[in-house]
Amino acid sequence: MIGKSEAVKSFHFLAEEPPSSIGKVFWSFYKPYKLSVIALTLCASIVGIYGLLNAFFTKILIDVLNDSPINNKIVLAFSIFVVMNFEMHNICWRVINYINLRIVPVIKNHLIQSLFDRVHNQSERFFQETLGGAIANNIMIMAENFERIGSNLSIRLIRSAAQLIAALITMYCIHPIFSMALLIWTLCFVLTSLRFSKKISNLANDLATAQSHVAGRVVDSITNFSSVKLFVRRVFEGTFIKKSLNQMTEMFQKKERFLIKFYFFQGFSITCLVGFIIYFLIRFKISDLITVGDFAFILGSTLYVTENVWSGTELIDQLNEAWGKCRHSLKVIFSPVEVVDKKNAPPLKVKAGKIVFDRVGFHYTPDRPFFINKSLTIHSGQKVGVVGYSGSGKSTFINLLLRLYDVTHGQILVDGQNIQSVDQNTLRSCIGLIPQNPSLFHRTLMDNIRFGRVSASDEEVIEAAKKAHVHEFALQLPRGYHSLIGEQGVKLSGGERQRVAIARVLLKNAPLLILDEATSQLDAVTEKAIKETLFEVMKEKTTLIIAHRLSTLLNMDRILVFDNGKIIEDGSHEDLLNKNGHYKSLWDAQIGGFLPSVQSKCMTK
Repeated sequence: MIGKSEAVKSFHFLAEEPPSSIGKVFWSFYKPYKLSVIALTLCASIVGIYGLLNAFFTKILIDVLNDSPINNKIVLAFSIFVVMNFEMHNICWRVINYINLRIVPVIKNHLIQSLFDRVHNQSERFFQETLGGAIANNIMIMAENFERIGSNLSIRLIRSAAQLIAALITMYCIHPIFSMALLIWTLCFVLTSLRFSKKISNLANDLATAQSHVAGRVVDSITNFSSVKLFVRRVFEGTFIKKSLNQMTEMFQKKERFLIKFYFFQGFSITCLVGFIIYFLIRFKISDLITVGDFAFILGSTLYVTENVWSGTELIDQLNEAWGKCRHSLKVIFSPVEVVDKKNAPPLKVKAGKIVFDRVGFHYTPDRPFFINKSLTIHSGQKVGVVGYSGSGKSTFINLLLRLYDVTHGQILVDGQNIQSVDQNTLRSCIGLIPQNPSLFHRTLMDNIRFGRVSASDEEVIEAAKKAHVHEFALQLPRGYHSLIGEQGVKLSGGERQRVAIARVLLKNAPLLILDEATSQLDAVTEKAIKETLFEVMKEKTTLIIAHRLSTLLNMDRILVFDNGKIIEDGSHEDLLNKNGHYKSLWDAQIGGFLPSVQSKCMTK
């Protein structure tokens, strides 16, 4: 087994930088197992010459049995060799099985962990543009084909290569013409196979792309099963995925049609070689240039080796197919990471919590600038409300502060530290975000709350749960805090999920706090109680609150009003009302405390 430091080094290889080739990936993960790889190569080579040794021993036995008198000692000796050869073959296979047993699952686990870590290192745009099911499918495709290449195909190729070399040597010793014929045929056969291997690899890559797309569509539809039921769209979803299925079928049939033609010509070439070998064997036997044992050995070896060379080229095809799938998976997973830390970036240290946007510019696409020279200062401990219509820039403002995207120019400072110059993980660890639509795991209620601070004790988790009013419904669950809450917390109501998200952030206790409609799904009584808790928590924190219900912002130190990526108004609730501007129109237009829709906005103009 490898040392811990070597395993960690190979683990971080994929997490940190894109590989330049699949070969580099394999070398990275198998390098710590050099002795095991050497042992596998040796055993696979011995397994490869097993059949030829048996044929050679049989040749000698035939020749001896044709002699008169028969040499019983030689017959006995070579009979024992045949038995010993079989047992050696058996032992080598068991050694191969044992080595694979020890190293393959470890390497596969390291690979999956590394790819998993790499995916979580991706930027926000990657997850917006790539289906979650496709990402998961590509990780498993990569892992399965990585294992297939390392523990199966490579061993069989080594075995075939050793067998061919042994056959060429032994045939040459009997008569050079047979060795030369086999060598020339093998070179032509292999070179032709390699010539078309790129075509096979590309076809396999197209098929893998189609399969990945189908998997992503399936997961996307299943994840939204409730919408499918509510809108009665089961038939529609079946029709929707049919196009992807047809494309996958077309790619599969295209690949298989090519292989049928290719394999036919390969088989025909073997027929020609066998005909050539039989012709010269008969001529040489008639001329007494070879023995009966030689005849049997050459013919048997030719049939045996050509079959295995053909299998070997099929292995090359399979290797190219697996290689193509790995290449495709890496291409998906290793999309360029947009948000990258500088080398040896220091951690963010938050003492006061002052936030400065200094001439910040940003765009999602170059032709559509969103923020232009935005400058803003949020002082330490301020409670700032953020309002505006959908698409006005509120979420972008928060995403830039969280560094889910990097600004295109300017800088964002937290306590004088440029967030692009510090470690992004420490930045986010200093920010507690309560989203409008919480993302929960299919884990226990305890695990979901503890996600805010994984080192927290059960008592600390329960204390945070009580403050967020989770404790009341937690005790009513079948297993209390140890109850599974379903995928995305489906077993909980919307308000309960929101309370779990609040408890999680209370447990995190970060110096900066962001609330994105954090209490929108709560009933009035629970909302009032939780607000009291949140205001207590906010006392010593710099806080940003996104709200559509403007009545929740009455006690804010200031309110930022966004419109088309610009802050068009900034002040307290009273100041903004007195200005009789955009905020005043929003306040007057509210019904039941909510912002009007964009459509309503247009109607009032």
